[in-house]
Amino acid sequence: MEFDVEQYQRRLEKKITQLKGKSYISEELVNLVADVARLQLTARINATVTIPQDTELAPAEAVFQGVPLLGRENFPHDSAQATQLLQDLIALLNTTGGPLGDGAKAVAQAMDNGEFTPADLFHHYLNDDTAFFASWAERTPEAPKTIAFLAFAALGPSIEAAADILAEKLPDMKVPEVGTCPICGSLPLISSLNQKEGFRHATCSFCRHEYRIKRIACPVCGEDDQKKLTFFTVDEEPGFRVDVCESCKTYIKTIDFRNLDRVALPILDDLDSLALDYVAAGQGYKRATLSAWGF
Repeated sequence: MEFDVEQYQRRLEKKITQLKGKSYISEELVNLVADVARLQLTARINATVTIPQDTELAPAEAVFQGVPLLGRENFPHDSAQATQLLQDLIALLNTTGGPLGDGAKAVAQAMDNGEFTPADLFHHYLNDDTAFFASWAERTPEAPKTIAFLAFAALGPSIEAAADILAEKLPDMKVPEVGTCPICGSLPLISSLNQKEGFRHATCSFCRHEYRIKRIACPVCGEDDQKKLTFFTVDEEPGFRVDVCESCKTYIKTIDFRNLDRVALPILDDLDSLALDYVAAGQGYKRATLSAWGF
């Protein structure tokens, strides 16, 4: 499916306006997120990616069994564009100031000193190098997720462009047996209920591909015993709910705007429903993935 730039832009600006009405989200954070999202949209339009040959992708039989089409460590991306976007994001955080600005300056200084290159950083992110990012969390304790945010924010537009193309190569699957992304194998960031039947879809935490998942099952551990699955809502956040699993003690937020005059945009809906993360954590549940914004 071709990326509809104008539709996405309209939804983006509408969601930004909604976020500005949230009392618990600072104006500074909303403005930063808006600036980042706009930079990414411009990059997304111009991303150029080269997709592997079909012989390098997992065969249909394997995908049906839960094997991803292409692991994240081999995921196509526009390295030149991501490098430029990385510089733009560092400049943006520098302007923002505060702990995030200090973290960005530390990252820029490390690259200037030859500790690593942008390509090295992208390699660490694609390979989910937890040791590398943990070491940087210690170096920038006031904003421990800064470098991880910079990496995935810079790579995001071209990764999404690649996922759109790879989605066309997926076999026709109604509802996969597993809750992970059929393209890259990552866990979902957020889910949504669509159409009057309430079909449940997930948005991938890595490549942002949207895919169908089982409505009554934990996408993290696969638990499908209804006695171990529940959800809760809060009156202050209509249209959102939190699905929790008692087996693995994880949760995933779910968007249900079917009866509301609201437009879903999963990346910003994750921030829009931030209050639910606090409630879930307070009840002893944990997210299986970072938020869409990391910081």
